[in-house]
Amino acid sequence: MNKKRIGIAIGIVLVLVLGFILYNQMISGEYVPADDEIALHIQLDTEEDIGLLVFDYRADDHKYSGGMSNADRSLIRRDSDNIMVWKQEELNSSSDTVELSIQFRIITEYVEPNYENIYPENLTKYLEEISFEAHFGESYFVTITGDKADGYKAVLLD
Repeated sequence: MNKKRIGIAIGIVLVLVLGFILYNQMISGEYVPADDEIALHIQLDTEEDIGLLVFDYRADDHKYSGGMSNADRSLIRRDSDNIMVWKQEELNSSSDTVELSIQFRIITEYVEPNYENIYPENLTKYLEEISFEAHFGESYFVTITGDKADGYKAVLLD
């Protein structure tokens, strides 16, 4: 009888521990990239909300352009964490690493996104390019600070 109670107690403890681990993973909300992905967390720490976040980037010798906006056409919050995920296939890479260079552009007001990523110059703020070697299966973190009057700065965190 005691062995049965001990077995039930151990079973309950295991269920609670596994439930706690699953709960923590779900609550943390942090994206974990697959082995063939690179995740770039872009933390805004700006003085005001922005319209669009555009990035022109180079992965090894291939040039690309992309961007982020809110589907509901609202401004991107000045304190938001935005995640960009690149798959190895999308970056035309067969290596475990890729040399990434990214130049962010902030469009200060909401403008309808377009595939050419061409926006009015008076609304466009260019940030200095950042470069780093990225490993597939890893996450990287960039913080963007500043405002439309004094400009913006992107910093890759270690």
